[in-house]
Amino acid sequence: MLIDCVNMSTKKMEQFTNLNQSENPVKPDYYRRNGLECYDVQLASMGLVKYQGYLEGCAQKYLWRWEQKNGKQDLEKAVEYLAKLIETLD
Repeated sequence: MLIDCVNMSTKKMEQFTNLNQSENPVKPDYYRRNGLECYDVQLASMGLVKYQGYLEGCAQKYLWRWEQKNGKQDLEKAVEYLAKLIETLD
């Protein structure tokens, strides 16, 4: 069921890829430098197991706070982290 929710939400996330990175609230351009994504640097420096834990923790944080803080935007961020976590399983 969680995977189905992530798959449905990932389709919604594709809408953000059509925005300029500076307009994208989930993946702003300041997380990309010299052709590198921050995610890639984190994976390289942490190793797979720690990186997966980091992604899971970030998703939990946004799921925990969404009703009290940024609503839909926090849910979209949680989906981004879950999608990255799922990518590590491929």
